[in-house]
Amino acid sequence: MMDSIALAKAIELQNQAREEQWRRNEDLFYRDYGLDPPAPLIWIGKMIAGLCSLRKPTKKADRREIRQSACDDNGCCGQAASCRV
Repeated sequence: MMDSIALAKAIELQNQAREEQWRRNEDLFYRDYGLDPPAPLIWIGKMIAGLCSLRKPTKKADRREIRQSACDDNGCCGQAASCRV
């Protein structure tokens, strides 16, 4: 039990010393944590993002009718993304 407490305290002191080094030298922090993620992790993230974009519902502004206004009536709409000429 005492060994694990001593080990935890040693790790805590080591982390504090490393944080002090980062405060003095910012480049050291980026050298420690500036690594790119592994390629399989990037690939999985892109696959999840692609699958989520397929499930995204079509919004009103994504309609195929180009001549149709964002408003349903002929009146002026404050939130309309287009204007009529």
